[in-house]
Amino acid sequence: MKICISGFTGSGKSTLGRKLAKYYNIPYYSGGDALKRIIAGNEKVGDVGWWERDIGAIAMKMRKEDPSFDRKVDEELIKIAEEEGDVVLDSWTMPYLLKAEDKVAVFLKADVKERARRVMRRDRIPYEEAVRRIRLKDNESIEIYESIYGFKLGEDLSPFHLVLDNTKLEARQTFEIVLSFIEAWFRRKTPK
Repeated sequence: MKICISGFTGSGKSTLGRKLAKYYNIPYYSGGDALKRIIAGNEKVGDVGWWERDIGAIAMKMRKEDPSFDRKVDEELIKIAEEEGDVVLDSWTMPYLLKAEDKVAVFLKADVKERARRVMRRDRIPYEEAVRRIRLKDNESIEIYESIYGFKLGEDLSPFHLVLDNTKLEARQTFEIVLSFIEAWFRRKTPK
């Protein structure tokens, strides 16, 4: 079972991915953390708001100039998925790139106002700054992945089995809905 969680910044993909990994007792891997590690080193992986700060803007510029950063992360995640078997992948690209019969792909979406509120709380930044950073990161990420792979993130939803707007949902509710879908998708019994 390979669970691929995608969505824009502040949509709750990391929170959901970690909860699912814990529930199923399987490994969790974050494409954003892998990219951070490749660009900035291991010590930056735990810095949650790193991408939304000025240093993240520098990293984004590096990515736009050199697509090998993103390709390396995607190759790493595909290899992990092949070797691990059961895994949760928090990645903007894996739903598009990972070819696996035992894959389920979920896209989380929320309106920009709600995503900004979540990022504002998480990173302790003003709301207006959160909106600005989210919009910039979304647009640049869409541009990067379209230039590297040809898909339009957030518009081409064809690889997803479930698209969930969680604008008005709490993290627990998002988890319960997605868990129910995964259980039905794989026709699995819930662990006791």
